[in-house]
Amino acid sequence: MGAGLLIACTFFIVGTLGQKFIGVPGPVIMILFATLIKCLKVMPHKMEDGAHNLYKFISTSLTWPLMVGLGMLYIPLEDVVKIVTPAYVIVCASVVFIMMLSGYFVGKLMKMYPVDAAIVTGCHSGLGGTGDVAILSASKRMALMPFAQVATRIGGVSTVILASLLLKLLS
Repeated sequence: MGAGLLIACTFFIVGTLGQKFIGVPGPVIMILFATLIKCLKVMPHKMEDGAHNLYKFISTSLTWPLMVGLGMLYIPLEDVVKIVTPAYVIVCASVVFIMMLSGYFVGKLMKMYPVDAAIVTGCHSGLGGTGDVAILSASKRMALMPFAQVATRIGGVSTVILASLLLKLLS
């Protein structure tokens, strides 16, 4: 598990340093760097096991404290109370329902478990990794976390990169 912590810290440092030179947010660089290392298979298997053990520890022991802490930190409750109206709730619920319905049918079409595909698709409506944890733990499907993380991260990374590049071009 110590090796996993070392790997996580190294990837974080690479992302932070890369942000200063490239201008793309550090977490995006960190994810791309981790993906590159995994695809090139340069990480020793024992180190990957350490990272997996760190992930298992955090996902089993720190899930609820992280969800509560991050939820209270990132969601200003007075703003939430102002925004929440019946129309807003209906629109949000409709979007999530349609996303999950499309995930169900696409999963079925691709001969996947349709309910699992719908749940992973529903993770796109959460708050990134915190939303993934909340959705998967509520559905008792924490084993789908790697798939949800990849789906959420690829969509998030591509959106952030595109937005960063467009902002540089337009400003």
